[in-house]
Amino acid sequence: MRMIETTRTRHRAARAWATCLALVAAAAAQAQPTAVTDGTRTDYQPSVIRTTQGELLLVFERLDAGNGDLLVTRSVDDGATWSAPSPVVSTSATERHPALLQLAPDAFALFYLKGSGSSNYRIHRATSSDGAAFAEQPALDLGWSTPGEINPHVIRHADGTLTMSYQRIQGGSYVAQSTDDGVTWDTLQTSIAASSQLPRIAYRESDGLYLASYQVGSSALQLFVETTTDVRDWSAPARAFTTGGNHHDSLPFVMPDGAFGLFWIAANGGQFDLRSRRSLDGVAWQRELVATATPAENDVEPHPLVGTSSTHVQLYWGRESPLGSQRYAIVRAAAVTVRDDVFTHGFD
Repeated sequence: MRMIETTRTRHRAARAWATCLALVAAAAAQAQPTAVTDGTRTDYQPSVIRTTQGELLLVFERLDAGNGDLLVTRSVDDGATWSAPSPVVSTSATERHPALLQLAPDAFALFYLKGSGSSNYRIHRATSSDGAAFAEQPALDLGWSTPGEINPHVIRHADGTLTMSYQRIQGGSYVAQSTDDGVTWDTLQTSIAASSQLPRIAYRESDGLYLASYQVGSSALQLFVETTTDVRDWSAPARAFTTGGNHHDSLPFVMPDGAFGLFWIAANGGQFDLRSRRSLDGVAWQRELVATATPAENDVEPHPLVGTSSTHVQLYWGRESPLGSQRYAIVRAAAVTVRDDVFTHGFD
């Protein structure tokens, strides 16, 4: 009897391992990217939405000798093909780090950093009725007497409130809110974390839980996360999301089943690859899933487009190819796995 049970156990383990390998292979196939831009420039930092009309709208930054401009492209076939990029905001100043929202069927808002020099930056807002022609407004007043606000990430709540995480060049991650579609913002200078960079934020409507992620360090960076139900109180201890290695570009989001997801990039030798993890509460996280593993290419700034699936997302990011060329294309994977059903209970 013991031999029979041992054999059965081995068979079950073999089947589970075969299923795991099949899922890994399927995930790798789903993550094979297609190009949104042609890769002849330095294009990255995509911000993508699905409009109420069913189109996909994507704004990204293009760098030329350090100067950044914002361009827009759209898809009417769910990302299979894209229009030729056209300028959204293109001036002698630098415009970078777009955050695109749709506020109504005929109302879009774009938030981004703008400025020149090493610290003369403010966050700006531009609006559009069609997602093509945008009109720029003056810099946002976030309560700071000197310039230095960068890297806005903006989300919209069900009641229309906008929540924005942003960074001060002088140091620290902050959050502000708007109740008039981003025209005005509170000036409370609410701190998420001191001595941190590139904060991004997510909000779960079902229980009012916020999740913020950010990076800390100078060369080899680590990622931290914090949760709160009071956007004005981030006093709970931060939790290390990564330990060791070099990790950047985190972006949290909420899935249709209510779980949090988080994409980021992890150094792998001389380049970066994409990773994701999933959590029910922002505290305990499932094991990481590998979205890309490309030694000859550099993958940065992953931005998911969440749909109706609780297991997969469309994923957009910047890919440098070949490695070291400084030529980045915006690329897209149609279905990247973010929930590993083989290890549904595998939380750390």
